[in-house]
Amino acid sequence: MAQYTQTLTLLKANLKRDWLKITIWLAALVGVFVAVAAKFEGIYGTSKQIAAIGSTLRSKAMVALIGSVPDGQLTTALIFASEMAVFWGLFIIIFNYSLAVSASRGQEESGLTEMVLGGHPVGRLAPLLAAALELLIANGLFALITGIGTMIADMPGSDTNGTWLSAVAIAAVGWAFGMIALIFAQLVADSHNVSMYNYAFLGIAYLIRMMADVSNPDYTWISPLGWLEKTEIYTNNNCWPVVMLLALGILAFAAAVALNSNRDIDAGVIHVNPGSEKSHFLRGPATLLVWNQKSSTIFWIVGMAVLGASYGSVFNSISKIFNTSPTIQKVLGQSGIRHIEQTQVLSFVGLLGIIFSLLAVIAGVMVVNHLITEERRGYLQMVMTKPQSRPYLLGVYVAFGLILAALLLFVALISAMAAGNVVMTHPIAFKYFWQTFVANLPSIALFMALMVGLIGVYPRLRTLVWAYLGLSFLITYFGNLMDLPKWTLKISPFYWTKKVPIDAINTTPLIWMLVIAAILIMVGFVGYKNRDLES
Repeated sequence: MAQYTQTLTLLKANLKRDWLKITIWLAALVGVFVAVAAKFEGIYGTSKQIAAIGSTLRSKAMVALIGSVPDGQLTTALIFASEMAVFWGLFIIIFNYSLAVSASRGQEESGLTEMVLGGHPVGRLAPLLAAALELLIANGLFALITGIGTMIADMPGSDTNGTWLSAVAIAAVGWAFGMIALIFAQLVADSHNVSMYNYAFLGIAYLIRMMADVSNPDYTWISPLGWLEKTEIYTNNNCWPVVMLLALGILAFAAAVALNSNRDIDAGVIHVNPGSEKSHFLRGPATLLVWNQKSSTIFWIVGMAVLGASYGSVFNSISKIFNTSPTIQKVLGQSGIRHIEQTQVLSFVGLLGIIFSLLAVIAGVMVVNHLITEERRGYLQMVMTKPQSRPYLLGVYVAFGLILAALLLFVALISAMAAGNVVMTHPIAFKYFWQTFVANLPSIALFMALMVGLIGVYPRLRTLVWAYLGLSFLITYFGNLMDLPKWTLKISPFYWTKKVPIDAINTTPLIWMLVIAAILIMVGFVGYKNRDLES
């Protein structure tokens, strides 16, 4: 047990450092979850409302997006559980990734782990166990508060076992993926690559879940993310998936302990090839950035292409909601059926445009955010010894981030179009995907510009970009469910583009977004030029 000496002391230090982050995340995750639960009876409280949404939720398109819906009679609570499980599982996993990377690899990069282990009577594995316990406490609080809040909401069709099982299952999947993140923190030596490994694993788990749910739900067991659906909330209330998630987390922690015991502090199990001592390619900040970002760029492009193609492969199934009804076929005729099919697919394309834009923003903002990371580690001091201006350096990162984000959105939409048109009898024209691409570019530019402005003026507030991005997506996706005022919906840039490509592009709000983005970028450049570098 000497290896775990002073674990509780380190745990207290971690909680003291992260209490604000944990509080904000829990307030957002639990608050929206419970608020939607409280509003759900008013939205899907009658048999007519339930019947209207039931066929939509069971379509292949929605199954691919949010997961499968149980057969049989639907209730308000069952619809709520089906719509929220996978999405909230993703959010809680992202929350755990943030905590896990910060408490493990982030501590080592800052030098705190070496200082603690080298100058104090602290066990070698104490920092790792403290990180695991911090994740356990955060997820336990989520389960407790969410369970109490959902119980108070008292949706029709809910029961005590199902309500608490839902809260515990979502918390368990977050904790299990957090433990897996601790494994990746032992494999590679910097937090950027740890995050890349984490999200690659999450992306694979999500794609396996999506393809299995669409083709054969029995294969959903392959993906740990799919175990959420197997709990069968408010029907069978199956506890075994939660047990499996807890076992997975324990095994992942054991693997992380084994890896940690066989590596040096501030090093990874996977050794990085130092490369050649000089390179003719590295001629300045631009080529250096391209070289450093090449692996993550390839990862993003391939991932977005696969994700787009996966969603496009279910386009044809959306039309089955209508063409299976002989009555509708007689009333509308073939041309009417074709129009409705196309409208449904275009509506789904609009939703995919928002999801792809969200991911593209994450990729682009991470590139720009990497500038402040390198600044604080002192790497930029070597670059600044050369005759490079600050505006040029910032411009390189901004340009690369914007180009990458736009490219990812385009790749995802084109992949969806290509895969969709293969399976559809009547292909969707390229112009609709192009309209979706053009309509979402200003939203991407706005989020990127906000990050640039904060880096230039006050870098410590740059986490506001992630908060605004998450808030915008929640407002867009759940705003109508929570019956929010219209002015609240307009806070999200995605509000102005969500009806594209069914409706024409409204250029006025998009122009205003670009104007605001331009102002923020100028503010960022001026601020970055005049402020001191951090170290």
